[in-house]
Amino acid sequence: MKILFILGFANPFPGAGWTRIGFFAEDWSRKGHAVEVLGAFSYKAFHKRGGKRIGGISIFNLIFNVGLTYPLIFILNTLISFAVSTLTLLLRKPNVAIVSVPAGDVGLGALMACKLTRTRCIVDYRDEWEDYTMSLATSRVGRFFYSAVKKLATIIYAKSQLVTTVTPNFVDSLKRRGVVNVRLVPNGADVRVFKPLSSKKKSHVFTLFYLGSIVSYYRLDVVVRALKRLVDNGLRDVKLVIAGEGEVQKILDLALKLDVSDNIDYKGLISDKAELVRLINESDVGLIPCDDNPLWKNFLPVKFFEYCACGIPVIATAYEDSILAEFIRKYEIGVTSPPMNEEKLAEAIYYIYRNESFRVAAGKRARLLIEEKFDRNKIAVEFLNLVRKFT
Repeated sequence: MKILFILGFANPFPGAGWTRIGFFAEDWSRKGHAVEVLGAFSYKAFHKRGGKRIGGISIFNLIFNVGLTYPLIFILNTLISFAVSTLTLLLRKPNVAIVSVPAGDVGLGALMACKLTRTRCIVDYRDEWEDYTMSLATSRVGRFFYSAVKKLATIIYAKSQLVTTVTPNFVDSLKRRGVVNVRLVPNGADVRVFKPLSSKKKSHVFTLFYLGSIVSYYRLDVVVRALKRLVDNGLRDVKLVIAGEGEVQKILDLALKLDVSDNIDYKGLISDKAELVRLINESDVGLIPCDDNPLWKNFLPVKFFEYCACGIPVIATAYEDSILAEFIRKYEIGVTSPPMNEEKLAEAIYYIYRNESFRVAAGKRARLLIEEKFDRNKIAVEFLNLVRKFT
């Protein structure tokens, strides 16, 4: 088959979207399929525009995207995506286009281009982006606009050959919207890469590890404040290791202000997976510090699977009725605390710190969970079979 993924970012990039789509693209390319990826670029990622070849995958970052969420900008980005996607589909003639959303504006433009060119299309729905953009709107006009966008998106999803999504909660949510052609294709981790190592820790310092983008909805500031509580109570042999990029300076400034800079180790963006796996293995627990947005009740972040695959337990700030909290409780692979509550988070960290036997057992259970249910290699095979069936 000739498969075109459409992912509205400057690909490849260090984020959940590329982690998912990039893995499928590489796996299917190795199986003999012609795989291409159409991506976007912005003025911040202008240097990533154009085409490149990575292994057996051709990547074309051709869709200019302003990168803002104002309604008029959203319309402009959608129209640019529609024009570029239409031209690409006519020239490349794929058997199927798999459109990954978010980004919503690029995704909608690409899906409309699929309709115009009569290209078979699959929507890979990774996030409730419509509701998230509505939550960011600061005016009645903005909320009305994004509400209309959600209705339009629902109509387009329903008319696609197939919609795949990453959690059972998203499946239910889409079906309530009237989208019936939905299948679950979960995220996961490559168990051949993300795995426990024979030599794990190299120090006696208790290490909390955070992997991923340093953005507003992952509240590392709450983690730093919880860390301050622990240090002030005499727990000085604890360290927060951060690997990622984004608004890190705010976190480092806060640590300096609270006099816990010595307990923070910022590693920057780690592109080498072997180095990343080493850092996870040298840690005692993986952090998922979500804010209190109720939208996060339905999602499981990629970092969750990668921590578990390496055999370390998880601490998440999550609502009790969220899918993340339910997974952690059901499989006994960590602990949770309420979002935005530094005192409760400090208590959760201290519980994990004091209970080494629980840490070890939880880490083993976490690895087994990924091997049995969330091995990306198996998921890629199942997804490819779905693509064949619906095209």
